[in-house]
Amino acid sequence: MIDADVVVIGSGAAGLAAALAAADGGAEVVVLEASPRWGGSTAVSGGQVWAPANHRMDESDSLDEALTYCRAAAPGRDDAMVETFLRTVPEVVRFLEERSPIRFAPAPAYPDTFAELPGGKTARHVEVRPLAVGDLGDLDELVWPAPFFAPVLTNQEVLEHYLFAGGTPPMELIAQRMAAGTVTLGAGLVVGLLHGCRTAGVRLIRDCRATELTRDEQGRVDGVRIDHPDGTVRARRGVVLASGGFEHDPALRTRLLSGPLTHPVTPPIQHGDALRMAGRVGAALAYTGEYWSWPACQAPDRTWPDPAGTPQPQLTLPERSLPHVLWVNTAGRRFVNETSHNCASAFAELDPNTHRPRNLPAWAIGDAQFRAKYSVAGIPAGTPAPDWLIRADSLAELAERIDIDPAALAHTVTRFNAMAEAGRDDDFQRGRTRYEHAFGDPTAVHPNLGPVSEPPFFAVPVYPGAVGTKGGPRTDDRARVLDWSDRPIPGLYAAGNAAAAVFGPGTIAGGLTIASALTWGWLAGRDLVTGH
Repeated sequence: MIDADVVVIGSGAAGLAAALAAADGGAEVVVLEASPRWGGSTAVSGGQVWAPANHRMDESDSLDEALTYCRAAAPGRDDAMVETFLRTVPEVVRFLEERSPIRFAPAPAYPDTFAELPGGKTARHVEVRPLAVGDLGDLDELVWPAPFFAPVLTNQEVLEHYLFAGGTPPMELIAQRMAAGTVTLGAGLVVGLLHGCRTAGVRLIRDCRATELTRDEQGRVDGVRIDHPDGTVRARRGVVLASGGFEHDPALRTRLLSGPLTHPVTPPIQHGDALRMAGRVGAALAYTGEYWSWPACQAPDRTWPDPAGTPQPQLTLPERSLPHVLWVNTAGRRFVNETSHNCASAFAELDPNTHRPRNLPAWAIGDAQFRAKYSVAGIPAGTPAPDWLIRADSLAELAERIDIDPAALAHTVTRFNAMAEAGRDDDFQRGRTRYEHAFGDPTAVHPNLGPVSEPPFFAVPVYPGAVGTKGGPRTDDRARVLDWSDRPIPGLYAAGNAAAAVFGPGTIAGGLTIASALTWGWLAGRDLVTGH
């Protein structure tokens, strides 16, 4: 049997922040990671942290402005919990810099999703500066592989060099950082947290899946049973659930989610362990129908390095925000502002005549102008197209290949092209916000709009994806798990995607998942050693 003061289940941003906070307060901490790699979804993320009024910002901000924005952009959530998050996240940013090698830098190129709303800002994000992996080991075996390229450039650098918009990579800088063994993005955040935890004396155990919570005679959670020779881990003070959501469990997705989710882009390790364990001890569950939705695409040759060779989808970025591409549904019609941050929510719309998803299957339709300058489904610009990429010399032929009415597609593209030439999307207002411009092509006449007119044309399936689910046990403002009578379950905490989300149903800022995970993880770890 393993004994500790605090047991943390999961090693992403939420789990490692909880572990570091508890260990910093003098607790003996054990982190249990079910997979052979650290970091979970955090490791493959952009790693940016939405932290209003943080000390690294160049732009002035305040709690009141941030709260005004949250109320305008995400009405209907628990106002007190939102305010707790906003008050705490700047403190967490400072704490991580003080207790780990992490140093944050502002990311001014990344606006709020709805920056035009009251309280909205063009710069509230921070991200990890490049830091060394050091003696943690080989990065390829340490964390899950990044979806696009080696994590050696920051988000700010990616946007400054327009790498998603046909820009030229800074190869000398990339080579320098790879030679030095430095990392950025989500991998950099995980590496920094691992260094901090190890320095603080946290015991880190991989390949150790928690299966059930244990309780003492008074009903207090006092440990976990594990799929490991040691059998049980005793937690003298409490347990933190931080093992992510349930997006890779088909049964839970079918039973709980309110919309379609077929291609999660997270590592194939989130099977709902935290939700099941919490449910068995009487935790109240909330927002189980929601998820952090994103459009995804899938190259047939991309798989995760797990024993099953699980397909590895990737976020659809260039194929939704750059000129010379549009999306259509099976009726051959556009159905959403493709560039909007919450565009994937349109996949959940039902056709009242058929009671089936109105906008699935969905396709990104582009032309030779797009292929010459931008990547598509991970295929670099200007390179030969693989056999699986559907191509045609005419829109009519392309429509037949993807089983869409040619006349409908022709009408849609003709109308789109006229609007693109004018630089004004009268149907869905694509390209009108600062968020959308940030991910457009600044060298184009219109950053997010361009006609689809030059053959050959291509079609790529766009799938309903996600960077995690949002449903889980309800928590209070100290990250304590609540029962159905709103009473804390003694000894049990939850954070990150293992807990019910504070924000929803969509997203109001990039990096909100990581920021939430760090904040509620930190609150859990602190409460376990201070009681407040």
